[in-house]
Amino acid sequence: MRNFLDKILIILFTSVIMFSASENMQLVIMAFSMVTAAFMMSYFRLSGDFGRKVNVVLEILLAAAAIFYPKAVVMIPLVAYEAVIDRQIAAGIASFIALSGSYKVMELKEVMLLLLITLLSAYLSYRTERMSILEKDNRLIRDEGEIKKEVLNERNRELLAEQDKNIYMAQLAERNRIAREIHDNVGHMLSRSLLQVGAMMVVHKEEPVSAELSSLRQTLDTAMNKIRESVHDIRDEAIDVELAVKEMIEPLQARYNVNFECDISGRNMPKEIKYATINIVKEGLSNILKYSSNDTVDIQIDEHPSMYRIIIHDHAADEANLDTKEFKPTGDGMGLENIRLRAKQLGGQVSFYKGNGFKVFVRIPK
Repeated sequence: MRNFLDKILIILFTSVIMFSASENMQLVIMAFSMVTAAFMMSYFRLSGDFGRKVNVVLEILLAAAAIFYPKAVVMIPLVAYEAVIDRQIAAGIASFIALSGSYKVMELKEVMLLLLITLLSAYLSYRTERMSILEKDNRLIRDEGEIKKEVLNERNRELLAEQDKNIYMAQLAERNRIAREIHDNVGHMLSRSLLQVGAMMVVHKEEPVSAELSSLRQTLDTAMNKIRESVHDIRDEAIDVELAVKEMIEPLQARYNVNFECDISGRNMPKEIKYATINIVKEGLSNILKYSSNDTVDIQIDEHPSMYRIIIHDHAADEANLDTKEFKPTGDGMGLENIRLRAKQLGGQVSFYKGNGFKVFVRIPK
């Protein structure tokens, strides 16, 4: 757009010379030729490498025409504008020769004005080119800045997610520690107290204090049961499916290329589904260790709006997407039967596939 504005300005300046140096018919022809040449050159410049080559030829031809037809020297400012962009020395030399001979058809002041317009045209061309380069560099810097900003934001999100995960893991570890402390200390002391009260009840069976001892034993039994429930609840909350599966796949990594993806909200996952998921994966990996001769294992645990999905697939490298066929297991395979039973207890479904390795596909409703 800036090129068009520059050329319109050059044509307007050059029109001053055309009005004074040309007759009526020549004025019309020159004006039409200048406008046509200006827009043809702009069109060819936007038409790729071939168009730019045509543009260079036009520059040289117009400059040469001005040498042999001096009145066409009014085209030189346009030629100079394009020659600066293309760094065309030949067109520049031809333009200088044409300007040198223009005194034959123009007065000196008109020649000087034309020379001034030509220099202005060359400056406008250089300025527009530099501004285009600077704008391009500015866009590039801005785009790179946006990319770097997005990368930085992504890294910040990853760091925050990792920080939240570390806090969550620390909470789980602390819950496990508290559960162990309660079980090992308070639980054992209550058990000892129950034994002592029981012994006292035997010794003082016929005495009035026996009723109070019986009430004390019931209180201790209730306290013991409450502590057991609390410890179990703490341990259930401290179960992390992703961490448990990662611990299970560590022994496999020396023999298989293991790909593990886990996309679940472990904090909201019911404990029964947590235990079932861990045990299903354990059975699936046990079968792979026993029977698989492939080199790649894919494990995927996903949470969907209405269900949890578990996929365990062993296959040859680069063959994960080959067709597999569903089959019903037969025989005394306890591992597959255990997987089926665990899913069934929670209202889930299991499908087994073979053909390209072996795949276990489990769906458990929420």
